[in-house]
Amino acid sequence: MNTWLTLLFNSIILFFLALVIAKYMKKKSLSNATAFDLISYVAIGIIVALISLGEVSNFYFGLTTLAVWALMPIILDFASMKSKWIYNVINGKERVLVKNGKIMEDNLSKARITGQEFLQELRSKKAFNLADVEFAVMETTGDINVSLKADKKPVTSYDLGKQVAPKTESQTVILDGNILNEGLTNSGLN
Repeated sequence: MNTWLTLLFNSIILFFLALVIAKYMKKKSLSNATAFDLISYVAIGIIVALISLGEVSNFYFGLTTLAVWALMPIILDFASMKSKWIYNVINGKERVLVKNGKIMEDNLSKARITGQEFLQELRSKKAFNLADVEFAVMETTGDINVSLKADKKPVTSYDLGKQVAPKTESQTVILDGNILNEGLTNSGLN
């Protein structure tokens, strides 16, 4: 077969195979991907490109390698759901950075985050005063979650003893100039 046709055929097949692989991998955005996830995505992309371009001498060896790189993250995801130890090995552990209003300096250094970076993260979470923070934890994704001291939290309707009606899901009734009957029906309209 002509080299161009082989290249085109392999590329089309591998494109759809990569779509199937991506469908079964973790459903998280790349900004929340762990280092393990990112390495897996990059390796799969490189393997697909190498097979597609014919750089892998044996097509079936390339598919075997692709299958390993596609299946191992899926298998490890299922295993990490069953075992906390496997989850910690793959994703790491969260670190408490502030506990009872006190900065845990050893955890801050283990997370390799400077005091300035930590204060910047607190400000992005609307905690402008370190003295207002009761608890802060760095998640395995690198995000920092902050809990303010009880007297610094915003007042809620629960705090005031008020009952508030639950919010309902918003319904799209017109999309791209087309009327959506399902949204109208869910809203009780026609």
